[in-house]
Amino acid sequence: MVRRFISSGWSTTVVVTLFALVLLFPLYWMFMTSVLPSDVVLSRTPPLIPPLSKINFDAYVVVTARKPIFQWFANSAVVTASATVVSMFVSTLAGYSLSRFRTRGGLAMGYTLLLNRMLPGSLLVIPLYFMFAQARLINNPISLVIANVTHIVPFATWMMKGFFDSIPGELEESAMVDGCTRLQAMRKVILPLTLPGLAATGIYSAILAWSEFLFARTLMTDPARWTMTVGTVSFIGEHTVNWSSLMASGVISVAPLLLVFLFLEPYLVSGMTSGSVKG
Repeated sequence: MVRRFISSGWSTTVVVTLFALVLLFPLYWMFMTSVLPSDVVLSRTPPLIPPLSKINFDAYVVVTARKPIFQWFANSAVVTASATVVSMFVSTLAGYSLSRFRTRGGLAMGYTLLLNRMLPGSLLVIPLYFMFAQARLINNPISLVIANVTHIVPFATWMMKGFFDSIPGELEESAMVDGCTRLQAMRKVILPLTLPGLAATGIYSAILAWSEFLFARTLMTDPARWTMTVGTVSFIGEHTVNWSSLMASGVISVAPLLLVFLFLEPYLVSGMTSGSVKG
């Protein structure tokens, strides 16, 4: 019995490790491409583990010297932070409403939000462009924040609704009996229990806002207003591609998302209602 358990445990570890290596290999190869010369990257048999003598970080120097990559990074950070905060605020309240106030109108509104999420961005970008042009918000980060919020909120609302549904309504009722209003009960009792949900929804919102390309490319025509996604594409020329610089920019772009995930990871794995109901 013990041998089976050990064998099963080792086999699970091996499978999970192999699966993780497969998933992380694109990140590894992106980094290796950024630190290897183009002749090595474009060779017929590029080395999986290249010799140390071939590795250099010239691409990162070129990227930061020839392109305003720090400005693009700052633009992306401002847009992502703003869109994430607004989306979290709206989707939390909307998800709570859909979870606790179940009416026909509310359900119809919820499905309408979900239907809106199914619409492709290419269908929304033209009317959004005309509206922002009339409001003189082209090349203004506010337009990009609004566009990202419209894209993030529908699904984020349903994510939060699912987390609120898993929390017993009796907890709010007990708080309201003790004198709290519904809003106070939500803020003091329910929200602390939804930290994993808030973390997951926040990561989802940040990833969508940071990696968004279509709205940023359409609404930001000034290169100084570009985000990281649009700026990274500028390394793709009409006839050639500077692979080292392109991948170096990609590594810089991916790093903040990894940090956000590492920071919020404890909340993702913690128990959502651990200790909330005493026996």
